[in-house]
Amino acid sequence: MNHKFMNSLSVLVAVLLFNSLFVQTTGAQSTDPIETIRQHYAAINKNVTLYRRARKDLPGYSEEGGQLIAYFHGPTIMKIAATFFGETGRSTEEYYYWDGKLIFVFRREARYDKPLSGKIVATKESRLYFKDDKMIRWIDENGKEVAAGSTEFTEKEKEYLQSSKDFSEGARSKSQKIEAKGITDFILLW
Repeated sequence: MNHKFMNSLSVLVAVLLFNSLFVQTTGAQSTDPIETIRQHYAAINKNVTLYRRARKDLPGYSEEGGQLIAYFHGPTIMKIAATFFGETGRSTEEYYYWDGKLIFVFRREARYDKPLSGKIVATKESRLYFKDDKMIRWIDENGKEVAAGSTEFTEKEKEYLQSSKDFSEGARSKSQKIEAKGITDFILLW
């Protein structure tokens, strides 16, 4: 075969290979925003070991202290995991980001059998979905969807967008601590 044909064939193979890899890594994008968020959530967690980590203390967010771990892909935050410790339990909030915007918060509360034991006897979870800086769905700790537009929904949206902003700014700062702003104690929902 001639050299020109081989070069053309090599370019074609490279383009096809790149396209197949791109489709595999980005996945088919759904028009359903919740499904798209789930795909991004899975992709972030799949790659979490590849991200650079930044640890910060969270004084003032809970009775027994707290810790935040931010996961960076280059300069971009992909995930923030904040853990708050209390005498009777602990709670964890995981914030997920795509294209620099909050897309999902997963909150888990764990209750101890007795104060400071660390032995978990009950858990509650809630899920909050975001698109374009608006909460689009909230599944509360009882597994019930909270009505969009309700006062409770609007307050929770504002609360988590503010927490996301505070944690993101704190994760990028040089300080080893992220101080609670206007919060004296983090209260577990139990």
